[in-house]
Amino acid sequence: MTTVWQDVQYGLRMMVKRPAFTIVAALSLALGIGANTVIFSLINTTLLRPLPFDDPGSLVVIWTVPAQNKEARNGVNFSAYTTFREQSRSFEAMGALTNISKNLGADENGAPAERISGWRFAPSVLQVLRIKPALGRFYTEDEDQIDNAAPVIVITHRLWKRHFNSDPAVIGKTLMIDQQPIIVIGVLPENFSFFGDDVDFITPLGTARPQVTSKLGFSIPLGRLKKGVSLRQAQAEIDTIAAQLASADPERHGGNSARLQTLQEAAYGDLRNPLLILQGAVAFVLLIGCANVAGLLLARAASRRTEVAVRTALGAGRGRIVRQLVTETFPLSVLGGILGVFLSWGGLKLFIAAAPPGFPRLDELSIDASVLGFTALVVVLTSVVFGLVPAMQASKPDLMVSLKESTRSGTEGVARQYLRSVLVTLQIAMSLVLLIGAGLMINSFVRVQKNTLGADAHNVLTFDFRFAQNDAITPYGRYRGVGLWDVKPLPALTFDRVLERIKGIPAVASAAGVSRPPLNSGGIQMQFLIEGRPAPPPSTAPGGGPQGQAQTADYFSITPNYFGTMKIPILRGRDITAQDSASSPLVIIINQTMARRFFANEDPLGRRITLDFVPDERPREIIAVVGDTRTSQMQKEPSPTMYVPHVQQTPRWPGPQFSDRAGMYFLLRTSGDPLKLVETVKRAVADVDASRPAANFRTVEQNLSQQTQFLRLYILLLGIFGGIAAVLAAIGIYGVMAYSVAERTREIGIRMALGAGSGDVVKMVLRHALLMVGIGVMLGLAGSFALTRVIKSALYGVTATDPATYAGISTLLLLVAIIACLIPTRRAVAVHPTIALRYE
Repeated sequence: MTTVWQDVQYGLRMMVKRPAFTIVAALSLALGIGANTVIFSLINTTLLRPLPFDDPGSLVVIWTVPAQNKEARNGVNFSAYTTFREQSRSFEAMGALTNISKNLGADENGAPAERISGWRFAPSVLQVLRIKPALGRFYTEDEDQIDNAAPVIVITHRLWKRHFNSDPAVIGKTLMIDQQPIIVIGVLPENFSFFGDDVDFITPLGTARPQVTSKLGFSIPLGRLKKGVSLRQAQAEIDTIAAQLASADPERHGGNSARLQTLQEAAYGDLRNPLLILQGAVAFVLLIGCANVAGLLLARAASRRTEVAVRTALGAGRGRIVRQLVTETFPLSVLGGILGVFLSWGGLKLFIAAAPPGFPRLDELSIDASVLGFTALVVVLTSVVFGLVPAMQASKPDLMVSLKESTRSGTEGVARQYLRSVLVTLQIAMSLVLLIGAGLMINSFVRVQKNTLGADAHNVLTFDFRFAQNDAITPYGRYRGVGLWDVKPLPALTFDRVLERIKGIPAVASAAGVSRPPLNSGGIQMQFLIEGRPAPPPSTAPGGGPQGQAQTADYFSITPNYFGTMKIPILRGRDITAQDSASSPLVIIINQTMARRFFANEDPLGRRITLDFVPDERPREIIAVVGDTRTSQMQKEPSPTMYVPHVQQTPRWPGPQFSDRAGMYFLLRTSGDPLKLVETVKRAVADVDASRPAANFRTVEQNLSQQTQFLRLYILLLGIFGGIAAVLAAIGIYGVMAYSVAERTREIGIRMALGAGSGDVVKMVLRHALLMVGIGVMLGLAGSFALTRVIKSALYGVTATDPATYAGISTLLLLVAIIACLIPTRRAVAVHPTIALRYE
């Protein structure tokens, strides 16, 4: 230990003695270590840190996986859920859950109605999660019977504090929720979190009779594995049960399998690939930094050839010398690690500020003990990685040459230069891989931003207004394996009243309503029949979806003036008007893509189509063809789309899409800043119905921005890391060329004394630089072809081998490399032969 400590002390003295060397080397390491620490913090928080439940590793969810799409994860129908729960022996407990929002009505003290978000939990979910109430109690199995859920609610600490001012007497109070009296029976603990800070309550699952017999999944089973049971064993058991269900009841379960997934993976698994790609990117940055420091150490080792030779001549073995040189680099690694931690702390602050809303567990993001342990491991590894190669080379000097110090050129200099050149070549290659990856993502983002939406999103405010299920629909029967419901007239009448009220608000130039958020959501995949043509083959998808050869189109219900408000052009025909009432002949409007696909050689106006999703639906006449719109910025091609007047919708409706009849999204095109009208609109809606609030206010432009917020963050990080890599590579090129010129000063002087011109010297110097850069670019291109396929699925409108991106980024890196060579090259040209001949 004494000799190790002596080597460390010697390393510290060397750092102080050469401050310029220390600063450059430490910053190179700090950038790599800091970037790695930031990304590992993200991975640690989302993928590695346990969920805030007892024994979270044993919590698993079950998904339905349709045979035609093995990557899909769908909810589980009630029949499958109860069978899994009753027949499985792998689980300690199992329950079902689904998220929901409700309207908390205005109370007697004047507080306005508000929209609150929460979860429907079967009582057994509370046992699975092993949570206890902070106040009161939880509901029981007797309070969650089919078609007879008790009017009780458990509120979160967040809602208790916000709405009740932490009143301990809240237990037993009655709230008006969805215009029904609901009794508060409990308050969840303050640390309760279930994938979001916006959770306000939990209520009984409240299964309705039509859901019991439906083939569609509406909930997610959550179970806790028994001790000693692995996920693979439980999956095998569930596979057997799912196969038995499909055989015994093919109408509800045919074509479906089941997949188990840990709760943590289900919640954050979509972040795994992006975060691992970013971790790979910052690992490249660290390796480039290590290569820089290794090059600096090689240069420093050249100046210590005599010292090493003396030690060797005095009997020091090669292993002792290597150990000394590697140990000396440890203080440098520690300094780089300390600076890296400070950089990562600042980087995390910037990330938290720049992260989009909804980024998971953002409030938990920190540099904790595990992150510091990771950083310490990186410090030790980098100390070995960048210190070992220079130490190995320096530990085998030519004693005669080193002791005489007779020359600064010759074969020994060439050998030293060769290793440094190899390091720089690898730096260039890794930088090119990172930059091409970032370039492909930026190229994709630009194409997304240029995507033609087909509508004008500027100055349009949106909000939604909705009824509870019980206020909008009542059970009727079954059709094609799903529940069929009667739709009450109240919602449609209220929507019209709300629309008329908000039209009268000053600064509102135009207003309309649509069943789903504009430019932010696809419609219901609706099957239809064309009059005079044979029916297409039936769909094989659960619920009659778009699979197979069935004719389908996106279905939206709208109010008059929707196209005018969104500035969607009517290409042929007329718009929907107030005269298209419930008692008028049924009409429908289709978009250009639907007209091309299904009416390619004829005029669709006047043709009649029948929506094929409920019994006894009447034909509708096509009255117009409108321009195509995209359901999001990421949609590559517009889908066939149909629009119907919301008052002309069928009086019966399939239960799984009840929200399309229970709510409406209203659009207000304004002459100024739309968000300034939010409070005015809330009061206007309250004038119509004080118990049902207007909620989710945002502009259409905000919705569009939200669609690409994670992509923007991903591109920003890749771009930053690629830029850091390019800067480090440029520093490496400069360092190698500067040292090469300094080492060959005498040789350059001799050449110039013998008649070589400055152009010859420039060629000699640049030949070396361009050879390094050229080989590095070729290696980088080969690596990019192999590695950028990892991000193939995230690209939009561009391939993973896009020639323009590869050529542009390669040219950019070549320019950076040439610029980095300019100063050493000018220095070489400026060498005076007389001075060079005296240089040692």
